[in-house]
Parts: sequence; structure tokens; C-alpha cells
Amino acid sequence: MDFPLPVPAELSAAVPKGSGVLLGVSGGVDSSVALALLKHMGCHVVAVTFKNFCTSDGSFGGDDASSCCSLEAIDSARRQAARFDVKHWVGNVETPFRSHVIDPFIAEYRAGRTPNPCVGCNTWVRFPELARRADQLGLDYVGTGHYARVLHDEPGVRLLRGLDRTKDQSYFLHGVAPEILTRSVFPLGWWTKDEVRRAAAELGLDSARTPDSQEICFVPDDDRSFLFEDQPSAPGDIVDRGGMVLGRHRGLEHYTVGQRRGLGVAAEAPLYVLELDTASNTVIIGRRPELRVDTVRCDDWRWTAPDIAPAEPPTAAADRLTAQLRHGHGGVQVASWRVQGEFLDIDLAVDAEGVAPGQALVLYRDDEVLGGGRIVAAHKQNSGEGS
Repeated sequence: MDFPLPVPAELSAAVPKGSGVLLGVSGGVDSSVALALLKHMGCHVVAVTFKNFCTSDGSFGGDDASSCCSLEAIDSARRQAARFDVKHWVGNVETPFRSHVIDPFIAEYRAGRTPNPCVGCNTWVRFPELARRADQLGLDYVGTGHYARVLHDEPGVRLLRGLDRTKDQSYFLHGVAPEILTRSVFPLGWWTKDEVRRAAAELGLDSARTPDSQEICFVPDDDRSFLFEDQPSAPGDIVDRGGMVLGRHRGLEHYTVGQRRGLGVAAEAPLYVLELDTASNTVIIGRRPELRVDTVRCDDWRWTAPDIAPAEPPTAAADRLTAQLRHGHGGVQVASWRVQGEFLDIDLAVDAEGVAPGQALVLYRDDEVLGGGRIVAAHKQNSGEGS
């Protein structure tokens, strides 16, 4: 089968013809085009769609076609696999998904942090399950439709941004274990999303017109309320830094640092969420300058690059290092960084805004992922203000 785009030499070298690949498919355009490309390259492909939660009893928006593992999505994935004469499996990962993604998601919001469930899913569920099942099937590689690249050289595998910076997903992959990353394939990392959609159209794939998902897969309509029904958060006060009551909030899980909309507080200048104080059950708000921070503390740090010694960060290359503070963030230059016991403290060369505890900070050297961790605190040096 012809493929509308040229196959990058790096990809052909990493995944030789005849290689066995277990590919995660969702029925969407990205995994469909990845499937077509791997078949074009002469790989032996087996497809799997993971059932995370939403087809078990109709809960979690199970009838929503946009959900990642709805019945319609699974059926679409099966049709795409059949189109390319590929065996398709449905893998049930509901138990690890709840324990490693949904339960921590709820716990983080209760702790006043804003979690990133996609990082937890890739780190603890999707890729470990792909690797485990690939081993059972005797397949050497695992693949997904993520926009990222893996390069193999000395001293080991490197995770790089996808060439389409607007769709790059390497941020979500920084926690994947090196032994799994070594056998991972991201066929789409060398192209733009527009090129992928055009390829899908030329191939006659129904998924060419499938819209991109913009929501957390288990939070339909971006409403998290149902996750907290067993122990609803109590409403509380919205206050400024001085403790003056400015309004009422409907539960801390509905707010995040940097949020502007939905506060219900009238003021002459826009106000933003600065902090979620679980001890007093208050949302602290202030003006935009109060959001600015230049030092970020992380825990749960995982090094991705093979040539980084955790106790000896490469300070000599600091002018090439950037910190991405959330998905879609353009990155900010790093001035310095240091290990402080279980934490990694990163000083930013310029102030950043909207740095939310619970999100991931991912450190880059040019396009290469060095590592990442969970943000636990951020502040402005020589200031008592922060988040």
C-alpha cells in the first residue's frame, strides 16, 4: 500500500521492515494514520484499544462518541484495523486506570493541586500495559499516535519534541520508563497535524474528519462534579491576600491557579486565582502581577535523558534549557537548578504566570526531554507571595 508522505529515514532505521508492533488505536485520525504508515513500512502490526472505564456500565460519559474508549470509538478502531488486515484487541485496563489515574486525580484536587491525568496514564497505565501485552504476543515494539520522536544513539534512547510544535505531546511522555521508551514508536512525530489529516483524506480514512478531543477522557463536558459525589467539597470564601472576603466558591476542585473566569467577583481590574488553601477552604485571588513567579519546586522527578546524572545537572548548558510548565506552554528559559533533598528547584530566567501545583514541569534541552516532575510550589524570590 502506498503512503502519501515520505517515510523519515530515522523512523525506517528505528523500526526495520518485518518488525512486530503493538499499536494503541483509538479510532481517531492520529492512530489510524500511524497504523497505515506502519503497514506501509512492512511491519507486523497488532492493534489494541484500551477500555479504561467508560464502557463498563454506561457511566463516565460512555455513550459520548468523543470519549476515548466509548463503544463507538472501539468500533471505529476495529473497522480501521480490519481495513488494513490487522488483528484488533480490546484490552481492559479499568483497574489500573482507576488506581493510577482517577483516584490520584481526585486526591490531587482535594489537596488543592491541579493534576495532569494524561501524564499519569502514560507513565503508569498505557505504556506499561502496551509493553506487557506486546511481550505476551511476542512483539518487539509498542506504538501510539503521539506527536513526539524517539532517537537512538549513544548512550541511549532520547525523547524529542514532535516537529509540529503546536501538537507536540512529548510533555505527556516524560515519565515513560526508559526500558519502554527504548522500544516505543511514534510514527507521526515527523509531520504536522495538517499533513496527517491530508494523508488520512488521501487514504480514504473516515477518521480524516474526526475532531480532536479537547477534554480529559473521563470528564465529559469538563464537569468534574460527579467524581466528588461520595464526599463533596464544601463551598467556602474567596479572599484576597489580606484575607478580605470577596465572594464564595463552590468547592476547591472547580478552581486552578491562574484561572480568571467563573470567579463571580466584581472588580475594576481582572482577578485571578493565586492559591487554593485547603486548610481554610479558601480560594485566594489577586491581580495578574501577583501570579508572577521565578522559582518552581518539583517532586516525583524522573530523568528521561540517558546522559544526565541526577546529582550533577548540566549547569554549563543552562542557556539552552527551557522549562515547560503545562501543556501548550511555550516554555521559559532556565537560569539555574539544584537538587534539594527529594525536590528539584528550578530558577527561571524570566517570570512565569499561572504555575499551578499538581501540573508537570518538563525540562528541555533544545528539543530533547531531559526529565520532568510534579510542581508542588512556586514563588517569587524575595517575596512572600507565590502559589
